[in-house]
Amino acid sequence: MSLRVAVCTADDLAVLLAGETSRHLAHHHRERFAVQAQGGGYYLLAWRDGVNVGRASLTVESKYAPVRRRWTGCAEVNALAAFPQGQGTGTALLGLAEDLAHADGHERIGLAVDPDDPGPRRLYERLGYRLWDGGTVVDEWVELLDDGGARRHADPSDYLSKPLRESTSG
Repeated sequence: MSLRVAVCTADDLAVLLAGETSRHLAHHHRERFAVQAQGGGYYLLAWRDGVNVGRASLTVESKYAPVRRRWTGCAEVNALAAFPQGQGTGTALLGLAEDLAHADGHERIGLAVDPDDPGPRRLYERLGYRLWDGGTVVDEWVELLDDGGARRHADPSDYLSKPLRESTSG
């Protein structure tokens, strides 16, 4: 059972969409792939034995205005998901994100984390991410519901970042 992490291809997207029953997640896959196609970042996928077990988006700059003001060009990881957790998938996705950001010339990478969810935060801190001193950021997003409706979210989040000095994997 080997884990493979890679940048999403058109074939990968087709596999994801063919097996997706959630309208919200199908939209999420298309949206993240479109950002990648337009040069705004990368949609990263993790596969184990042909089954998608994780994903993350890497953008070329932060979606949070306070972060952009402080660190121009800070790469950012968003929507990291690993299932099941605790099998190295999140670590592998973050390693690939850091390597890609470094290769693209970024000096820093960041991410927002729910202050009430200690599991992901432990992972990020173990990998060298540290809480910034710029206060809380608000993660705003729209969830498309399977019934055709939409729900707006505005989640206060802690922001963690780390400098990228050299390649982090391999």
